[in-house]
Amino acid sequence: MNKKSELIEKYESSVKAFVPKTFSRKVLNDNFKKSQKLNKDHYPLAGMFLGIKDIIKIDGYPTACGSNLPTDLFSGPQASSVTKLLNAGAIMVGKTVTTEFAISDPGLTRNPRNLAHTPGGSSSGSAAAVAAGFCDIAIGTQTSGSVIRPAGFCGVVGYKPTFNRIPTDGIIPFSKSMDHLGVLASEIDILEKTMKVITKGWSQERFQKKSGFKIAVPTGSYMELADSEINSQFSDFLKKIKLTSYTVENFHLIDDIFTYNDELDELIHAELYEVHANWFKHYKDYYQPLSRTSIEAGQKVKSERLDQLRSKAHAYSRWLNKFMRDNDIDLWLAPTAPTVAPRGLEYTGDFKMASIWTYTGLPVICLPTGVNQDNLPYSIQLIGRSGEDELLLTHAKNMKAIIGKLKLKNFWQL
Repeated sequence: MNKKSELIEKYESSVKAFVPKTFSRKVLNDNFKKSQKLNKDHYPLAGMFLGIKDIIKIDGYPTACGSNLPTDLFSGPQASSVTKLLNAGAIMVGKTVTTEFAISDPGLTRNPRNLAHTPGGSSSGSAAAVAAGFCDIAIGTQTSGSVIRPAGFCGVVGYKPTFNRIPTDGIIPFSKSMDHLGVLASEIDILEKTMKVITKGWSQERFQKKSGFKIAVPTGSYMELADSEINSQFSDFLKKIKLTSYTVENFHLIDDIFTYNDELDELIHAELYEVHANWFKHYKDYYQPLSRTSIEAGQKVKSERLDQLRSKAHAYSRWLNKFMRDNDIDLWLAPTAPTVAPRGLEYTGDFKMASIWTYTGLPVICLPTGVNQDNLPYSIQLIGRSGEDELLLTHAKNMKAIIGKLKLKNFWQL
């Protein structure tokens, strides 16, 4: 039995990262043995263990979406992103737990760093499976902060691409205007291998740029979201960066982050209702409370208002890209969330520091930067220019060198 199988056998009953009955020790070990014979020049992900969020379709597994609705409602072709990963040699471990329909009602997954705390959501199981050492790679989705926030809460590497650089076919949608498929990985080099496989039009060569880069720190109502613990740790990290070749400058990002997030919520809930209207009509009582509330909120949004919200989203994206060009900003740097992972499993955490980058479609990479006295990780998010995911990866590798080696432990190591 390989090491990861042993970890899953010992600790999955506590972590609950996987949808029950989707993990088979025998199948995993057989596939691992086969992967050992693959040529890694042709199969760059050979030997890598993979988890798939349970709103993403993969042949041979039902898609349940963390819900009690009949699974045959969600059947269909395997996601092309999953096909690419499997064809690159990745080994399927199991479907990972999601909040219901990637909204807000959490599953049973716990944070492997501290079981009393949420792993974040909606890609809860994906983040927990990587943090626990069950998977090298896991796939999640983000509509507000559902890849980057759980990556930060669990202390793993997370990647949300530029909008539409990873196809979203084969995924039960939340909001077609905002959905991103993303990656969670145990190490930055594993993320790099995965990005090269899964990201459309990958070409590192076209981003051989200058050696000096400008980092923007978003001030104003955005940074005011963070509590004192997060602000203190982030300030300490900025001091390290200022000793490097990066230039760091503060920029006022947005006047009222709350109004902006309210608009985003209105947009995604309206599109959520479009997805669920027929299912909701027939299976309303099967939905969990927060899902029902979100769908009913979306039902109230008129089509004219939805068109207006979509236009606003495009305008915000154009504005932010222009702002970065005009001010020669190469990347933004910010905390991942206003707090470390909250205690309890009823709430997956605040998405407001991640959502603006989803709203504007910019690429994001999350990196862990440390841990507090409760063994809860700190993290940062790096946000690049639209379409420059390859260059963002280079910046992330530079930041990882500044961070250095972290000793992040799981509950069984404490």
